[in-house]
Amino acid sequence: YERNPTARAKCIAHHGSACKGCGFGFGARYGDHGKDFIHVHHILPLHTVEKGYEVDPISDLVPVCPNCHAMIHRQKMALSMEELRRLLR
Repeated sequence: YERNPTARAKCIAHHGSACKGCGFGFGARYGDHGKDFIHVHHILPLHTVEKGYEVDPISDLVPVCPNCHAMIHRQKMALSMEELRRLLR
């Protein structure tokens, strides 16, 4: 489930390809070259899930730009999306 292309595609189809942290969209900035480029972040840390866990692409995944993704994981305890957005205000 860590790199599931189907779950990734469903996440982006539902949430769009703009970062849910800062709003940056690669397609808007780079045109066709950047279209649909985005990282997909697991809201639940993977080390906390049980064997057999099935990802829900809508509620368990969120699109974030590489910068926001790096900031989420910059410390041992990953930031929540709300904590990230608070930093960006």
